[in-house]
Amino acid sequence: MMMRGLFLSALLSAAGLCPAAQDLIYRLPTDNDALFRGDNEGFYMYCDRNFEGEKTQPWQAGSYGMVRNPFRASDQSVMFSHMHEGIDIKPLHRDAAGEPTDMVRPIAPGRVAYTNNAPGASNYGRYVVVEHHVPEGTIYSLYAHLAAITCETGQRVGTGNELGRMGHTGAGLDRVRSHVHLEIGLMLHSAYDTFSPPANKHGLYNGLNMAGFNPAEVLLACKEGQALSLTAHFAELPEHYRVRISAAEVPDILRRHPFLYKGENVNTLPAAYDVAFTAEGVPIAFYPAAESVSAPKVISCKPLPTLQQNVTCNRVKNSSKDAALTVSGKNYLNLIFHPKGAPAAP
Repeated sequence: MMMRGLFLSALLSAAGLCPAAQDLIYRLPTDNDALFRGDNEGFYMYCDRNFEGEKTQPWQAGSYGMVRNPFRASDQSVMFSHMHEGIDIKPLHRDAAGEPTDMVRPIAPGRVAYTNNAPGASNYGRYVVVEHHVPEGTIYSLYAHLAAITCETGQRVGTGNELGRMGHTGAGLDRVRSHVHLEIGLMLHSAYDTFSPPANKHGLYNGLNMAGFNPAEVLLACKEGQALSLTAHFAELPEHYRVRISAAEVPDILRRHPFLYKGENVNTLPAAYDVAFTAEGVPIAFYPAAESVSAPKVISCKPLPTLQQNVTCNRVKNSSKDAALTVSGKNYLNLIFHPKGAPAAP
């Protein structure tokens, strides 16, 4: 029966009759469901914090976004300057030695795209990347700090399969703070492995080549079993800054994710693109612009009671009135707009 099904699938694919990708329902990756009960402290793994002489262990530091490295802004509010691109989920079960025994599962059906079994080769420790096909293209989920990996690259997986066991591999972790770090994001460039730095050990699946959006929002949107539309979800992500950049060709990310383009025809190259980003650096929209520019420039930026570099992963600097790209911001745009097949600049 399995062979007959595979044969039928091949015939349908050849005839162009395979069903189109569908919106997915995203599930929790472990048995910890405290997020769905509003128990954030029971869900997120804390970080130790010492701010203005007060030591705390806030769960918020395990959530997504600019949630680490607190500082006092000009209006005396507390803001945060360090980005956490995913969420850290606490273990529910430990053995007699205190090691977590929670198994980690994929959040949606997909294919294991990458496994890193060398804990010292990445700050993620042992980690797994799963690709998921949706109507808007392919998105990726990443599961880090695993004690052991129990899946293989290329394996088809569903939410009932296991990817590995929760652990504390990677930089700066110990047994007490064991957790699984979950990210969901877009791949920035599908040829990153051809122009990435020589030190890159993970090919396309380096965290630097992923733009992660908030996994908790995705999971909560599917809490009652509803499928999530990536187009609708991105329409709700808040824009923080917008950059204009001329391009010699349609960027790779738009060819793979045309839903991001707000012009008429994604294959028609405009004079320039105005790219809208969240504060965390997720590119949420590309608009055609008639004015070409000699160098990328910030054309709008949300005002805040602090310098922009403190809240934009150091990609935009100064105040909103004279906002400009940092070196890091220029490098980020170079990654997104890197010509397909071109070598890295010297």
